[in-house]
Amino acid sequence: MQKLSEQPLVRHAVARFDQLPKRDQRALQVLGLALAVFLVYFLVWRPAAAYHEQAISSREAATELLRWMRENRGEIQALAASGGGDAASSGISGTRDLMSTVTRSAEQTGLALQRFEPSGEGQMRVWLEDADFNQVARWLETLSAEYGIVIDQAAVDRNDQPGLVSVRLTLTTG
Repeated sequence: MQKLSEQPLVRHAVARFDQLPKRDQRALQVLGLALAVFLVYFLVWRPAAAYHEQAISSREAATELLRWMRENRGEIQALAASGGGDAASSGISGTRDLMSTVTRSAEQTGLALQRFEPSGEGQMRVWLEDADFNQVARWLETLSAEYGIVIDQAAVDRNDQPGLVSVRLTLTTG
């Protein structure tokens, strides 16, 4: 605190404050107090209160999920025992099946894959050029809903023509 009061800018401000009439000094003190309260409220209290509300919501959601899981314990265990993932139930067992399913469904949707290649076990990369965005979105939804194939990574670039995109995807079995 001693070093702060030795600063020329601080000394100058204190000297100017001392030269003000008592009424102006009091007004500045009240304004400073109001500013301090404002800062404490908006920088400390409101964020803390928002975090508290979020924590309560998260706890309630977790409690509801736990209740649901306890109610459906038998069904969950049966699914786990049967390997109940979407990919397993759709018959996709490896990269070769994944590539076959993706290329077949793209053809059925009317999309022409520019390029595709395996990308590790149960993954593949796909490139589409000048594809209709809505058609690509429907195709990806079909892959997810019917085959359990999900997007691991995606890059979508718009083209000069409205509605057309170039897409690079890494798809994986769920």
